[in-house]
Amino acid sequence: MSRSISPVVVFLLGLNLRPAVTSLGSALPDVVSTPGMTGVIAAILVALPLWASGFGGLITPWLQSRLGTRWAVTYALVVVLLALIVRVADGPVLLIAGTALACLAIAIIGTVLPVLVRASQGKLSACYTLALGCGSTAGALITPAVPSWRIGLALWAVVALVAVGFWRWRPGMEMPEIPAQPVQNPFALRRSGTAWALTIYFGLTSTVTFVVMGWLPAILQAAGLSSGVAGGCLALSMVLGLPMMWLVPLWVRRYRFSLVIGLTAPTMLAIAGLLVAPAAAPWVWATGLGIGMGGIALALTSIPLRSGDDPAVTTSLSAMVQGAGYLIAGLGALSCGLLHSAVRSWHGPLVMIAVVLCGQAVAGLIAVRPTVIRPGDRAIRPVNTGVRSHSGILRRMLRALSVSSREVFNVRGQR
Repeated sequence: MSRSISPVVVFLLGLNLRPAVTSLGSALPDVVSTPGMTGVIAAILVALPLWASGFGGLITPWLQSRLGTRWAVTYALVVVLLALIVRVADGPVLLIAGTALACLAIAIIGTVLPVLVRASQGKLSACYTLALGCGSTAGALITPAVPSWRIGLALWAVVALVAVGFWRWRPGMEMPEIPAQPVQNPFALRRSGTAWALTIYFGLTSTVTFVVMGWLPAILQAAGLSSGVAGGCLALSMVLGLPMMWLVPLWVRRYRFSLVIGLTAPTMLAIAGLLVAPAAAPWVWATGLGIGMGGIALALTSIPLRSGDDPAVTTSLSAMVQGAGYLIAGLGALSCGLLHSAVRSWHGPLVMIAVVLCGQAVAGLIAVRPTVIRPGDRAIRPVNTGVRSHSGILRRMLRALSVSSREVFNVRGQR
């Protein structure tokens, strides 16, 4: 294993993970109005990134075992670069195919990044998650300002081009590499309750995040607010997510249980506000949703913490969490959309999101326990972090959650 990877490289890699999605979402009204595009195509384009990201995350260990980290990321960046250009060259077929390819490649980069930052004490993880927030915000805010939606979508290929340059040619920088042996299948961790809890937490958090990014303006406009106010609220949520993406990785080792509650509660309050009085204080609701976006950073930072110092386990856990997690998020986002179409109101989907947040909190409290995951181990090995529990009540609650999770995930062993 070599020296630590440059924070600049980590930031540039992370910066490529969101603009392909958020830029398309912000330009979707213009895309749909183009001849040959339909509402069905728009619906496919909204759901496609989650499914493609899930599949890409699951195949990453297989690619790494054959190509190695350096070449797997290099090829993924090149595919992102080409796909972002090709998808705007012609009609809906290329747009759908290019978006799918870009998201598959992005998922590979996103699955590898936790392996590259695992040895840092939170600093590289903070660079990684901050880059996610910057990419999300930039893609949503800059793209609509470009006169042509095709140019607005294609310009993000420049970010991939810059990242390829830094990734391949870093003066004096060695490359952290996974040993040249087959990495473990993600589902080798299927018997670990903590691995499943982290996967579910990431999936449910991603569900809420993508619902906010995709539908918050529509929810506010349905309440009678102008498109300018609705767009401003979305921008506020994404901007507030930036400091959370930076701070959460620095706090996760010390305040892990408090963070789970502290990131879920503002989102729950915001959802309640959107249910009861969406037009009364939209900026307040947007603030709560922005704070809650830090849950993505908590999940991603927990991957290397839960896998210890084993790069193969880190890769497998990252593939499981992001692969299966995005599939869960895709199902959740699709369910919200179908429910809205059925009831012709946002009350049903918002109630569904409130239920999702309850599951997110429970899964998060289990996932952040100070444990190390080992493939095939039914028991979870504790880690001495030197951090004390916050209260006796919290300890009892976590003990009950731990017992219940073992009962759920170890049924096979009890038969």
